[in-house]
Amino acid sequence: MIKQEDVTFSLDIGTRSVIGTVGVIRDKKFQVIAEKYTEHNERAMIDGQIHDISLVSKAVGYVKRELEEELGIELKKVAIAAAGRFLRTTVAKSEIEIDDDKEIDKELVRSLELTAVKNAEEKVNKQVVGKLYSVGYSVKNYFLNGYAISNLLSHKGQVISVEIISTFLPRSVVDSLYAVTKKLGLTVTNLTLEPIAAMEAAIPQNLRLLNLALVDIGAGTSDVAISSNETISAYGMAAIAGDEVTEAIAQACLVDFNTAETIKRNVFQKGEYTYTDVLGIENLITSDEVKKIIKPVAVKMSEEIGKKIIELNGGKTTNAVFLVGGGAHTPLLKELLAEKLNLPPQRIAIKGRESVTDCICLDNELGSTGVTVLGIALVAIKKFGGDFIDVFLNNSVISLFNSKSNTVMDVVLQAGMNPKVLIGKNGKNIRFTLNGSKRVAFGTIAKSAVIKINGVASSIDSEIKENDKIEIQFSQNGNNAQPKIKDYVKKLDAIGFYLNDIVKNMEPLFFINKEKVSLDSEINEGDVVEIVFPKTVEDYKRYYDNDLNLEIYKDNQLLMDSYIIEEGDRLYSKAETIEDIKDEVLEEIMEPEVKQEEIKPSYDNIIIKINGEDVTLKGKEKYIFVDIFNFYEFDLTVLRGQLVMLINGEKAGFSDPLKEGDNVEIRWESFPFEK
Repeated sequence: MIKQEDVTFSLDIGTRSVIGTVGVIRDKKFQVIAEKYTEHNERAMIDGQIHDISLVSKAVGYVKRELEEELGIELKKVAIAAAGRFLRTTVAKSEIEIDDDKEIDKELVRSLELTAVKNAEEKVNKQVVGKLYSVGYSVKNYFLNGYAISNLLSHKGQVISVEIISTFLPRSVVDSLYAVTKKLGLTVTNLTLEPIAAMEAAIPQNLRLLNLALVDIGAGTSDVAISSNETISAYGMAAIAGDEVTEAIAQACLVDFNTAETIKRNVFQKGEYTYTDVLGIENLITSDEVKKIIKPVAVKMSEEIGKKIIELNGGKTTNAVFLVGGGAHTPLLKELLAEKLNLPPQRIAIKGRESVTDCICLDNELGSTGVTVLGIALVAIKKFGGDFIDVFLNNSVISLFNSKSNTVMDVVLQAGMNPKVLIGKNGKNIRFTLNGSKRVAFGTIAKSAVIKINGVASSIDSEIKENDKIEIQFSQNGNNAQPKIKDYVKKLDAIGFYLNDIVKNMEPLFFINKEKVSLDSEINEGDVVEIVFPKTVEDYKRYYDNDLNLEIYKDNQLLMDSYIIEEGDRLYSKAETIEDIKDEVLEEIMEPEVKQEEIKPSYDNIIIKINGEDVTLKGKEKYIFVDIFNFYEFDLTVLRGQLVMLINGEKAGFSDPLKEGDNVEIRWESFPFEK
């Protein structure tokens, strides 16, 4: 007795035929208990695409009814596959500028690949209207600074890029398959891709470590799957298959499509075949004659399939090729394909049902034609492709085509998220020269994205399952370096001294590219920065007086340019005394036309306030600020800071005139750099 819940029902809906298989699990293998095969009465499907849902539904309905009658149960659930004809494969490239002092890690490589897949999706979207599902991609080449490289990890450089082959499935394809099953009251439990199903049946998991190609040659399309590193790494489709052979026979023999199909099937079994053409004439054709007719098609098939294998495998051939499907038996195809791929003929093999080790079949009459339907069942049993799964990304629902073990990367891609949000970029460094030495001001380090699955820290490669809650905190770029002059000045030492009894201060000087700048000035890439701490007589001449021929004396001794000026030094621009300086000041304030000796002595006394005290100045007709030192005690012999001189609250100089009642202030204050 067979129970409905114990069986697995799989359907292979092809261009020319429909195969239905029902089986159960026994001894860890899928055992077929019933199987039916039928062909479409008309060309309801062309190149694997459903053109007439009603006609396809009739063929599928016939198979379903036949199986139900044989088993005595109602079939309610079914596993199906989308043909490789619907896959959209494209090549895309992406490029990222990176920090040349940082090693390339796995996260950076994944972000690079994800950007390339996003670019591929944009290319496909220009050709296909509607939603797309990413079903896989493979890397053709990595590039470091423009040169091809096999592995980017742990290298350093300025620019990395990748070229990938990415495959997508339009959602509209799924809808048309569901329309057929819905008309027959069937619920789809698993939806996979035909190349995945064929690979599952024909190439066991332990062989997928090898670089192999599986080609399912049907009537309308030739689906290609590539295995390497224990996984199915790429899928694709060549738009040429068995119908091309049939059409060539129909053209050469003047028969309709169905008659040509009959000739193709029988002539190679019997060696010759008699048929009637559209003119009603009976003809006899031999297998050798048919081979001549179909050879150009076989050449074209081998070229298209071989080209697709090399394209999907990153520009190189695989180690071996397995052929399944009805078109796998096309005469001359194996030999021509081996030549195209530069492989020994024995490396091209046709896989029949007898090679599917995980299945026990009723018989093997279907041969390679019946391999894919077994793979569809195996995929359903192993839960590799359970239709679609829903996950949550930052509280938004994302649907994924469950054709493989999906990862966070697949979710990010399906969500249309910009890969740049996953990889932060360090702030830009600024390189410059400081006083002849090369210096680097570093930008701040970027903060990487944080990925959690159900609250647990994860990575971009972590696998996900139905209803997982994924949280991604986006990366944060580092800040660019913004060095300033003040960042490289530890202390502002200045030297205060007297020159001709006037206080002078030599403070640090700052230059960028020979232009004088302030302490807060920013330093840019490539700048030449100088920070000068003047201390010698030559420094004063060069930076403050701009007269390199100036002679400077101390104690009536001429100073060398190398003399280091000390705090409080009293220096003069010529050998003279303080009295000489006073006489010169007096002469400057007198009327030019009036000579000193012509002034008649007229001695007036005036009373002024000096630092709050009343002081009487006497013995002169006119008084200037410097005269107060003859009547008020104030020590100028030792420099105690910056000399402040005020008359009635206004800043004054030694030669400023004084009058009756003026309020004078004189005091020492700290230099600005000492505050």
